[in-house]
Amino acid sequence: MTDRAVVLGAGYAGLAAATGLARRAPGVDVHLVNAGPSFVERIRLHQLAAGSGAAERPLTRLLSGTGITLHVGTAESVDLAGGAVTLAGGERIGYDHLVYAIGSRSRVGAVPGAAEHAYTLDGPDGAHRLATAVRDATTVVVCGGGLTGIEAATELAEAYPGVEVTLATRGEVGHGVSDKGRGHVRRALSRLGVRVVEGVEVTAVTPSTVELSDGGPLPSDVTVWCGSFAAPTIAADAGLTVDTAGRVLVDDAMRAVAHPEVYAAGDVAAVGMPWGTPRMSCQAGLPMGLHAADSLARTASGRVPRPYQYRFMDLCVSLGRRDGLIEMVHADDSPHRVLLTGRPAARAKEYVCRAAAWAAHNGHRVTVRSLYPFAASPVRGTGAALAGDATATAG
Repeated sequence: MTDRAVVLGAGYAGLAAATGLARRAPGVDVHLVNAGPSFVERIRLHQLAAGSGAAERPLTRLLSGTGITLHVGTAESVDLAGGAVTLAGGERIGYDHLVYAIGSRSRVGAVPGAAEHAYTLDGPDGAHRLATAVRDATTVVVCGGGLTGIEAATELAEAYPGVEVTLATRGEVGHGVSDKGRGHVRRALSRLGVRVVEGVEVTAVTPSTVELSDGGPLPSDVTVWCGSFAAPTIAADAGLTVDTAGRVLVDDAMRAVAHPEVYAAGDVAAVGMPWGTPRMSCQAGLPMGLHAADSLARTASGRVPRPYQYRFMDLCVSLGRRDGLIEMVHADDSPHRVLLTGRPAARAKEYVCRAAAWAAHNGHRVTVRSLYPFAASPVRGTGAALAGDATATAG
């Protein structure tokens, strides 16, 4: 009997896992389950919201000729004992192996009014709604000073120069970026007219304001929530062991603790490296998906999976369509040195986005050396699968 592998989620990690498994294990029947009909380039959703780019690619086209069966539907639960996934509407799909790569969502529940009145960049629906709302706005407040918030604020300010854009963050804007890199980000924000409010907590969001901990409300026709992310509760509800962010604890083959038939990858997986656990990001998630495919393929053919190796390589952020920042980082994601700024960085960021989509579509890794041939790297192994990340963190 042919083994069936079900992959939940067609983001960077899930699509890479499905296509990578189809390439590596042609004897495995691969089924891909996704809530929508498209692969969404999450690292381009700020462009979709600002009307400066697209972020969706039809899965039927991407999967053509791969032998992968696509199911469009929202996964509601996983039955570990029965080896099956149940979708909204009642469809039940059995599996011999499961790759859980369903992706993360913005944490909007902790702040009163955020879930009801703020827009997010979690998916294309939210980005489309934001794109419609911002056309009639005079004031926009972006909550979150990490890379997601910076990209959203600069993209919207550049696309709508007549709109007053404010970036509010509880910490320092661009935390995690080097001093030199942060200086460039600040200059870009200033050039685009973005007002930066730092060191404040957002205490509530209303239809017309963002309430701050210092007592001063910010007028806001449109509020964009770019805070931290959390994994859905499906894994925990099923009985898988998860961390405090809801991510499945996995071994170095991406197998869930106590459930070797279940693999997890991307934002919903927590894999330990010598320097810590990689943060939720495209940069970390895509190689996880590729490694899950490799581990599953090896297991299905009676071979021993290879241990996962990963280190962060760079930070890559766009600052509108004509500016950007590329910064090399140490293995643990701490800043090392600024590599590129300005138009060259914007062009490099665009190439990184294309490379990420190509890698997910083809189930094949892209080496750091191929992305930045002028920045020699000693890193080898499956973990150095992709450089570039635009959805790193915010808040």
